[in-house]
Amino acid sequence: MATRREKYPEKCPWDGGPDQNLAKKDQWVMQNGIETVVFSKNKLDEHYFIIKTPQNEETILAFRARLLFQKLLDKGFKLQEF
Repeated sequence: MATRREKYPEKCPWDGGPDQNLAKKDQWVMQNGIETVVFSKNKLDEHYFIIKTPQNEETILAFRARLLFQKLLDKGFKLQEF
């Protein structure tokens, strides 16, 4: 039985690099209409991210945050640059 592989994003806004101007932000906000998801790094452990929505807040591993970021992009969410 074949399993479906998730698309792993090559670049996330929190990645460092020469062309990355958002890496030093405290949080990254993604929106699709009135839906909002906020990503922020866990200050106590760099391997985790805090994900906030109006209904929920949870801590997830960094690789899961990357996968969630890609899923949201695929669903039409846009990264808000403030």
